[in-house]
Amino acid sequence: MKFMASKVSKKDIIIYVLLLGIIAFSVILRILPMFWGVYLDEFDPYIHYKGAMYILENGFSAWFSWFDPTRWAPWGTDVPSQAQLGPPFTGAIFYLFLKQIGINISLMEALAIFPVISGAILTFLIYILGKELVNKYAGLFAAFVFAIDPTSLQRTGFGFFDTEATGLLGMLLSIIFFIKALEKRTIPYAIISGLSLAYMTFCWGAYLYPLNLFALYTILMIIIGRWSKQLSLTITIVSSITMFAMALAPNIGLSTAISPATTAPIFAFILCLITSFTSYIQDINLRRKVSIGSVIFIIITAIVIVFSGLLGPITGKFLVFINPFIRTQAPIISTVGEQFPATWATFFSNYHILTILAPAGAYFAIKRANNKDIFIVLFTLMAIYGAANYVRLLIIVAPSLAILSALALNSILSHIFTKKEELKSKKARIKQLGRVYAIIIIVVVAIGFIPTVNATRLANRPVMLLSSATGATTIITDWIDALNWMRDNIPYSSIIGCWWDYGYWINVIANKSVIADNSTTNSTQIKLIAEAFLNNEEYALNIFKVMKVDYVVVYEPWILLKTEPQIALPPWSVIGDFEKSTAMMAIAEYNVSDYISTLPLNIGGKIMNWPLPIGPKAHNTLLYQLLFYPFREGYRQLLGIDIEEPKYFQLVYHSNNYWVLIYKVNYPDLESD
Repeated sequence: MKFMASKVSKKDIIIYVLLLGIIAFSVILRILPMFWGVYLDEFDPYIHYKGAMYILENGFSAWFSWFDPTRWAPWGTDVPSQAQLGPPFTGAIFYLFLKQIGINISLMEALAIFPVISGAILTFLIYILGKELVNKYAGLFAAFVFAIDPTSLQRTGFGFFDTEATGLLGMLLSIIFFIKALEKRTIPYAIISGLSLAYMTFCWGAYLYPLNLFALYTILMIIIGRWSKQLSLTITIVSSITMFAMALAPNIGLSTAISPATTAPIFAFILCLITSFTSYIQDINLRRKVSIGSVIFIIITAIVIVFSGLLGPITGKFLVFINPFIRTQAPIISTVGEQFPATWATFFSNYHILTILAPAGAYFAIKRANNKDIFIVLFTLMAIYGAANYVRLLIIVAPSLAILSALALNSILSHIFTKKEELKSKKARIKQLGRVYAIIIIVVVAIGFIPTVNATRLANRPVMLLSSATGATTIITDWIDALNWMRDNIPYSSIIGCWWDYGYWINVIANKSVIADNSTTNSTQIKLIAEAFLNNEEYALNIFKVMKVDYVVVYEPWILLKTEPQIALPPWSVIGDFEKSTAMMAIAEYNVSDYISTLPLNIGGKIMNWPLPIGPKAHNTLLYQLLFYPFREGYRQLLGIDIEEPKYFQLVYHSNNYWVLIYKVNYPDLESD
C-alpha cells in the first residue's frame, strides 16, 4: 500500500478523475440521439450494416467474392473492389463479441452503439496523445475539446457507424505508438504503430494522412540534421506494414500501394538508407555535404518521377488534395457535401479560441523546436490543409489544434508562474500582476469555449432518417414512410431510379435495387442520370429504359404556403433534389441559367428573390415535372410558372408532406439511342 501511495499522487488522482469525467461526458453527448429512436445515422452506415449482415449470414470469407446485383443496377457491383472491408468486419466482430458475453441485441443496435464506445476510447487516446506530446494537462485539454467538438460529436455519435468511428481508432493508436517507438527505441512499438495504421487502411481512405505525416516528419528530421537509426527503423516498419496492407486490400491494391500517393514514404525510406550510409563518413564537413546533396537529389528525383507519371497518374481525391485549384474539373467531388472545402469561417465557428491559441502554440513550438514540437506543428498544419480541401477531415483538426493550443497555454502559464525561489526575489506587485494575467487567460479561454459548448446541443437530435434528411430536432416521417411503402408495395425485382444521395437508404431499408448509390463509384452512370433528370421525358425514358428503371423517386423538403391553389417552395436552406439539380448541371455540363432564375416573392410581408424553375428549359425538364407536379396548378395560376404535366410517369405514392414522391414509369414504344 505504501508503494502504491508513493506512485499515485493527489495531483494524479485529480487528473484521472477529470479524465473519467470527460470520457463520461463524451459518452452522454454521443448517446443522446438514441432517445429519439434506434436507427443508423446519415447514409453510409447503412451500407456497412448491409456488409456486416452479409458476413454474419455467409461468413467472413464470402465477403471477398460478393457480387451485389442490387447496387448500380442493372449491372451490379463487385463489393470487395469498391468498399472498405474494415467497417463491416469490425461491426460483425463487435456483434459476435457482444453475443458471446451475453448481450443479445440486434445487429443494428450493436452498430448504432459502437460509435459511442469508439468515441469514449478516442477521447482517452487523445488524452494519451496530448500527454505524450506535451503533458497530462494538455492531454486533458485535448480530450475535452474532442469530447465537445461538433464534427467529432456527429461522426462518433449514436448511429454513425462509418469509417471515422473505426478508422480513427487505428490512426490515433498508430500516431501514439510511432511517437513511443522513437522515444523508447523499441521495435514492438513500431510494429504496433504499423498494424494500427494497417487497420485504418482497411477502414478509411484518410489513412494517407498519417502515412504521409510520418514520412514528411522523417524527411524534415533528416533535412535539419536530426536523423537517427531508430527513426529509420520506425518509418521503415510502419510504412512497410501499411503499404503491404494497402496491397492486400481489394479496394486499394498494389497499384495504389506504389503510386504518387505513397511517394513520400518510399523516398523517406530511401533517404534514411542513404543517410545511414553517410553516417559512417568520418569527415564531418564531407558528411554534411554528402547528406545535403543526397537530400536535394532525392527530392528532385521524387518530384520528377511523380509528375512524369512513372508511378502512375495522379487522379481522384488525391489529385484534388495536392492541387485544389483543379476542383472544378472534378464535378462529382466538388458537389459532394462532405468533400466541400472548409472555409476559415468554418474553422472559427468550430474552434473559436483555439484558432487564436494554436498560432501562439506554433510559435512556442518552433521557438523551442524539440522533436515532439516539430511533430505537433507538422501534425496540425497537415490536418488544417486536409480539412481545407475536404471538410470531412475537420475531425482530425480538433485534436491537433487542441494539443497545439494546450502547448501555448502551458508555455504562457509557465512564464507567469515561475519557481518559488524566483518569486521571493520579485516585487509583490509583479507577482500579483502575474496572477491577474493568469486569471485573464483562464477567463478568455472559458469565454472562447462557450459557443463550442453550446454547439453540443447539436448532439441532441434525431438521426437523419428520422428528420427526413433535414437535420431538424424533430421527427418527420416522410422518408421512413416512403421507404416502408417501397419495401411493402414495390416488387422485389423492380429497379428504382433516383439521385445517388438516397441509394443506400432505398437499397438497404426498402430492399430494392437502385441505379446509383452514395459510393459515387460509377461517374459515367451518374452523369447519365443527371442528363435524364435535366432533359425532357422522351430523352429520359431512353436512358431509363437501358437501365431498366421501373420506378423513380424524388425528394424535396417543401415550405408549404397558405395559398389556394397550394404552393410549396424549395427551401434552399435544406437541400432537396431541386437544389441538387445545380450539382446535376455541373456534372452534366449544363448551364444553370437555362433552368433556374430568381423571382421576387412576398414572403411574410418581405420581398425575397427566390430561385425557381423559370429558365427557358425548365418547363419540360423531367426532374421539375416530377417534383412540382402536386403544386403545378398553384404555380401556374399564382406565379405564372407553367411546368408540364408528366405523361409517362404516374404518381403512385406521396409522403405526408409531399416530400418524397414515387412515380411508376410507363414506357411508350420508344427506341433507345
